[in-house]
Amino acid sequence: MGAILVYLILAYIFIKMFKSPWVAALGYLTFGIMQPQYIWFWHFDGLPMSTSKLLAIFTILAWFIALVNKKISFKVYKKKQNVVLLVMWILIHLSHIFSPFPIYSAGVPAEIVLETLNTIMILYFFSIGLLVSETALKALSITLVITVVYYVYWSNDQYLSYNWSQFKNGRLMGPRGSIYRDENVFSTIFMVGVPFILYSFFYIKSRILKYSIFIVIPLLWHSLFLAGSRGAMLATIISTFIASRLSKSKVFDKILIIGFIVALITQGGSMLNRSNETIAASQNSSSEEKLDPRLVSWQHGISHIKNHIFLGVGPQRFQHATRVYFPSSVSHVAHNTLISLSAHSGILVGLLYLYLYWLSYKSYKFCVKNGVEKYPIIDYINKATTTALAGVFICAIFLNLEIFEPFYYLLVISIVKQQVFENKLAEESSNKQGKN
Repeated sequence: MGAILVYLILAYIFIKMFKSPWVAALGYLTFGIMQPQYIWFWHFDGLPMSTSKLLAIFTILAWFIALVNKKISFKVYKKKQNVVLLVMWILIHLSHIFSPFPIYSAGVPAEIVLETLNTIMILYFFSIGLLVSETALKALSITLVITVVYYVYWSNDQYLSYNWSQFKNGRLMGPRGSIYRDENVFSTIFMVGVPFILYSFFYIKSRILKYSIFIVIPLLWHSLFLAGSRGAMLATIISTFIASRLSKSKVFDKILIIGFIVALITQGGSMLNRSNETIAASQNSSSEEKLDPRLVSWQHGISHIKNHIFLGVGPQRFQHATRVYFPSSVSHVAHNTLISLSAHSGILVGLLYLYLYWLSYKSYKFCVKNGVEKYPIIDYINKATTTALAGVFICAIFLNLEIFEPFYYLLVISIVKQQVFENKLAEESSNKQGKN
């Protein structure tokens, strides 16, 4: 029965994309962040082709259909964000070709990572041209909220049903085989959803949906604590604080902050205990030992950057380079997206990665400066996307998120939001000139 439903959804997307090509791109991006093939894996077994590949084909086909029907927004391709991503993509491949370590050992070969990155980038560029409309923008945000709410349900269900096999060292892992299988990365999807759910309180008209947020948010915090990532917790604190400031509601502000403190005290004991144990272990150890293995990894990464500043050591060669340059040290992964990108592919790639966040902030300020509050949906997405990316940046300090699909999903929303708003401004200006 489930397999039939999958076929029906695919058939609907295929038929719908001839009239509304953006639906195919939405389907692919939704599949990428929801990872349903790992949640309901029994419904996807036996399919003649990977659903993800099929949706990718639909998206590319939809782009050409839209091109014929003159429904592609070419203006969106002129944005700086696209140039930055394209240059990063090229440099990462060059760093692989010209790596000083052509022969290396790694848990995951560079070819697999590059193949994943290629897919993400190609579909990113095909998708953005299809999604420039207020309807598509709204659908992107709703899809993200639904995905996060489902994972809130799924994670709490694992806990309440005593499915301890899904826990590792007391921490909840995401669906096995998915991009969320690591408990730290799994925490990040909840952090991404926090601003989209919080800000919706001020834009949703339905009272039932509006006040259901006060049920969803505590459960989301509980999901975050179950996964147990301290980095994601810090990012959530910062995102929650930003949301409380931008909401401009003192009552909502107080409820939110007090609620999170209570949740942290009552539900976040394991994370707080882990932090205390780490600090205690550091105080009792010799001065030569580091507080956290990440600090050792970061030092190694900085050394790799200095030694190979232009193209790095090559994708997936961090551990191998560490074994070569620091043979007496324990080999670690970078545990930091900026250091990982810079060490693997050169300092310019790392700087461009930081520039993506700056462009997001500039986009936010541009929208605010030009009166985005007149368009509630765009205003909501402007705040939520910027806040979510701020949280991702915090998580990226402690995790390797180079091919974390929700990050690119947020970049899609950010650039589409910018173009939709610019189109609104152009339409507004045209109407004024027409009246004059």
